[in-house]
Formats: sequence, structure tokens, C-alpha cells
Amino acid sequence: MNQERKLRQRAWYYSRVYADPKDTNIVYALNTGFYRSRDGGKTFPQGIQVPHGDNHDLWISPTDPNRMIESNDGGANVSVNGGRTWSAQDFATAQFYHVTTTNHFPYRICGAQQDNSTLCGPSRQAGGISNRDWMDAGGGESGYIAADPLHPDIVYAGSYGGLLTRKDMRTGLTRDINPWPDNPMGISSEDIKYKFQWTFPIVFSPHDPHTIYVGGSNVFVTRTEGQSYQIISPPLARNDPQTLGASGGPITKDQTGFETYGVVFPLAPSPRTAGVLWAGSAAG
Repeated sequence: MNQERKLRQRAWYYSRVYADPKDTNIVYALNTGFYRSRDGGKTFPQGIQVPHGDNHDLWISPTDPNRMIESNDGGANVSVNGGRTWSAQDFATAQFYHVTTTNHFPYRICGAQQDNSTLCGPSRQAGGISNRDWMDAGGGESGYIAADPLHPDIVYAGSYGGLLTRKDMRTGLTRDINPWPDNPMGISSEDIKYKFQWTFPIVFSPHDPHTIYVGGSNVFVTRTEGQSYQIISPPLARNDPQTLGASGGPITKDQTGFETYGVVFPLAPSPRTAGVLWAGSAAG
């Protein structure tokens, strides 16, 4: 019915089409944007403004099509007037990749939320927990977070592209401590020296609280809070030549690299060594 590029911009993980339950001519298409057709999908001239981009799912009331819930990278929003207005984005419906806790008492909960930074906040608090009790923890939207077990106000947080930060939550002082300093954006996988998956692991050793492991296409270890690193594994990415070249079409590239990066998952602490077990994965 329709071949518009805007309807399939990143088709493999959030293209969705929904029909109005009362009017077969009204069709909604979800992608980076949110669109409505009034002619059964032949044209989608009308983009619907929503509070957040990257749209994944839609629920339409079967009895009243003006009532709908739309989910996106920032959470979820409700409309009662067919998408003319939406509820705000300021309530707790964010997408968290991973959650970890600190050694504070009461402990804090930290996680990275899609498109909306990392957060650390209290597990309990007199009078209840509000939005203002949550603090940015460094890193970025997709990363693991690891709090220092001896000094829990020191938080290590990752993000895509191999970004890793060390943040002192008391002072707000943050510094980049990437295991490898290149920004891989726009680079083919075959030209990236060390690859880091969209959400790469960051783990404190259970045997030595001064040792941090970082998982990429090799396993990195630091005992100097990220001032220096050693590589302690062989290359772990598959390195299939068929998946290492430029990605995307001949005109419009998709050279973020995140879909083809190598990744290392920590599996379990070893009782015999001060390290972790690892496993390589992903096409790159």
C-alpha cells in the first residue's frame, strides 16, 4: 500500500501498523515518528506529535478510539482525544536496561534508561520518593552501572560507543575513562580496533573491590579506577568478514555499528581465580 521511507526507517525493531477499531480507513504507523492515514494506508500525510520519539507500540480502546496509550523510548503516554494531546512524560515508565544496587544504607538503586540518561535514587525514604531524589550517574542511556563496593558514592557507568565514566556522586565530578579512546561512530566494524556492544558489561571483582572488569571484544581490567587498563583475554568477537563491512544502503549508511559489535558477557565469578568467565557473541 505504501513505500514511504519514513514508515520503515529502522524497520527491524519498531515498525508497527495499527487499524482504528471503528473506522477501517484510519491506520496508524509507528517508527521514529508517529503517523496517521485516513485512506487505509495509501498516504500518511499527518504526523502526530508525541512527547517522545522512537515509537514502539500502541493500544487503542476497542470501544472509544480516542482513548489510546502509546509507548516510546521515553516510556508511555495516554491520549483521550485521538492524539491531539498526551499525558506528560514525567512519571515512572522509563525503559531500564539494567538495575544495580549500592552499598549505602539504605541502599540506592541505579540504572540506565533508554534515551534519558542514567539514574541513581533511594530504595526508601521518609515521606516517599519523588523525581527530585534521583540523580544522573554518568555514562549514558544504554550502559551497565557499577558502584564502588568500598566507596559507593563513586559510580562507574557505560554507554554505547565504548563510553565509560567515573562519577563522584557527592561532588558531581565526572571523568571519561574509556578503555579505548576512539569514537566508533561512522566506522565500519572491520576498522574498529576494539569493539564494545551497545550495552557492554562493567563488573567489580567479587574477590578484589579494587578490580573492575570491562567486557568488549577483549576483556579489559583496571585496578587504577580507569587510569590505565590491561587486556586479559584473547580476541572474543566472531570477526566474520561477511558482517564487518559498511552497513546500510549504498547511499544512506547506518554506520552506528551497534548491531554488529562484538560483546562479552560475564557469566559467573570463578571460585579459583580473581577473574570472571567470559563468552564472545554477536556477529562482529
